[in-house]
Amino acid sequence: MNEYLHSDPGGPTGIHEDLLVKHLLGETGPEENARVAAWLDADPANRHYYEHFRLIWRESRRLGDNFQDTDEQEEAAWQKFRQRIHAPSPLRAVKNYSQPAPRRRILPSWTRAAAILLGVASITGLIYLGSRNAPDKLVASTTTVLTDTLPDGSQITLNRQSSISYPAKFHKDRSIHLKGEAFFKIAADKEKPFRVYTNGITITVLGTSFNVRNKGTATEIIVESGLVRVADSLHSILVHPAEKVVIHRGDTSLSTDQERGELYKYYRTKEFVCDNTPLWQLAESLEQAYDVHIAIPDPALREQKINTIFRNESLDQILSVIQETFRIKVIRTGNQVILQ
Repeated sequence: MNEYLHSDPGGPTGIHEDLLVKHLLGETGPEENARVAAWLDADPANRHYYEHFRLIWRESRRLGDNFQDTDEQEEAAWQKFRQRIHAPSPLRAVKNYSQPAPRRRILPSWTRAAAILLGVASITGLIYLGSRNAPDKLVASTTTVLTDTLPDGSQITLNRQSSISYPAKFHKDRSIHLKGEAFFKIAADKEKPFRVYTNGITITVLGTSFNVRNKGTATEIIVESGLVRVADSLHSILVHPAEKVVIHRGDTSLSTDQERGELYKYYRTKEFVCDNTPLWQLAESLEQAYDVHIAIPDPALREQKINTIFRNESLDQILSVIQETFRIKVIRTGNQVILQ
């Protein structure tokens, strides 16, 4: 059996915290990343547990640098930490973690700092912070765009093939999990921060509107109003209105850029707004909207700019305009389109 997996007779296969720590550090390889991703996708409870684990990790990093200890004390601290995090509780939503596992010394400073956290009452509560908020409602779109209103009045628009899960009632905070793409218009509540967990990233807001899109291992966040904080396991950054940040798994730094286009809004507005837009960007949006693959073999043609607005037009009508505008040939076979 793989060194990072363990079985629970009462539930599905679990995963060792050692691998989660390694993943948080960005030290996992492609095979290990795939293993973690599969485990996260297997059960919402797994992703919920991961977010708790990451929250503890962030606090541990802050304390670990100045904490010194012996190997024997470190080992004892690690075992105490494991016992605490696996302790039975009526609040626990995950039952895959009851089996003890051999400790691997991946990051000594992390284990020492984690032991400190266990002694601080205000922080140890983080271990079970989200258990009361275990998601019990799932909203998923298939071939059409869906809108949903959350218990706090926040509005969410889900693009096709996307989903969110959230508790029926928010408690100390407002946390949801997202797969795919969605636009959020968040009701202001200074007492309860709103958090979106997606693709290993946490987005924290108070009251704002923003778009989140997952594509493979990349996540794009575009802010329309307000201010959001975007964080992965090692970094965080503030994103202002009309700015975007694109995070690729394994990035060593985060940075924002100006977002001047409006194509990302197409699934909400039913419009493709092209304002000096490169043809490849329009093609990418058309692929998502109409479930087709559009190839543009000529690099020069890919960068040609287009200025127009398509409102509620069919794909064939849009392709016809593109053909006439650039005086090119459009070849369509089923869901395959070539512009040349």
